[in-house]
Amino acid sequence: MDDSRNPQVDAAVGRADARRLTDELRAAVVEPRTAALVLTRRVRAAHRGRVWTALGHPSWDAYAMAELGVPRPTAYRLLDLAATAGVIEETVAREAGPSLAHAWDSWAVLDVRAVVDLRGRLAELADLLAERLGQLRAEAGGEPREPSRVAAAVADAVAELRESPDVPPADLHSVPGPDGMDVEAWRTVVAEGLGVQKRLRGGYRELGLLALRVAPGYLSDHDSEAVLHMLGEEIGSTCDELLACRRYALTGDARAVEGL
Repeated sequence: MDDSRNPQVDAAVGRADARRLTDELRAAVVEPRTAALVLTRRVRAAHRGRVWTALGHPSWDAYAMAELGVPRPTAYRLLDLAATAGVIEETVAREAGPSLAHAWDSWAVLDVRAVVDLRGRLAELADLLAERLGQLRAEAGGEPREPSRVAAAVADAVAELRESPDVPPADLHSVPGPDGMDVEAWRTVVAEGLGVQKRLRGGYRELGLLALRVAPGYLSDHDSEAVLHMLGEEIGSTCDELLACRRYALTGDARAVEGL
C-alpha cells in the first residue's frame, strides 16, 4: 500500500476501535447525502488507525473492498478526498477562525472530479485559499463572520485552481496568427478573448452555485426542475440554463455550459 498519498499515518488501533471506525465509515460511504466533512474525517480516522491491520486485511484497498464494498480506485479516491478536505479545513480554521472550519462543507465545493483535478496541487490550493480568505478578512475588518462568504471563497479558489493549468501556458508568441495580421495584434485579441471566456465561466459558476443552494447536488436534474424553474422566473433565466450552470458548478467541466 502506498502511504505517500495520505496526509498522516498513525499507529494501528485495536480491533474494537477498528470495528467502530469501520461501522462509522461504512455509514458515511453508503449514505449519498453525507456531508463531505463527516465522510472525510471518518476516512482520515480509519486510515490513521490502520484499521485494516486490526481487522486482518493486508492493505487499505483490500479492506475497503471487503468492509465498505468499494473498488480499489474508489478506495484511493477517498484518501485523496480526505487529504484535500483536510487542507481546506485547516486553512479555513487558520485564516477565518475555527468556528468557520466547516463552512466549506458542500459537495458543490469538493466533488470527486475536483479531487482528481487537484491531486498533487494541495500546496497551491492552500496558498490560493489563504489569499481569498485574507481578502475577506480585510473587507470584514477582522475574522469573517458569514459562513456563506467563506464557502464562496473556498468554491472560487477550488474552481480557479482547476481551471488554471498546472504547467506554464505556451507563449502566445509561438502561436501563429491569421495571414496578414500583426503578431502583437493577434496576441492581444487572443488574450482579451481568454479574459472574456474566464469572466463568462465565472458568471456561469456563480449561477450554478446559486442553483445548488436551492437544489443541492444530491438531487437529480428531474427532482431539481421545479425549484429551478421558479428561480429562473424570478431572475430572468430558464430551468435549462440553471441546470447547465448547476452541472458546471458540480463538475468544473466547461462543456456543461456550451451553447449558453
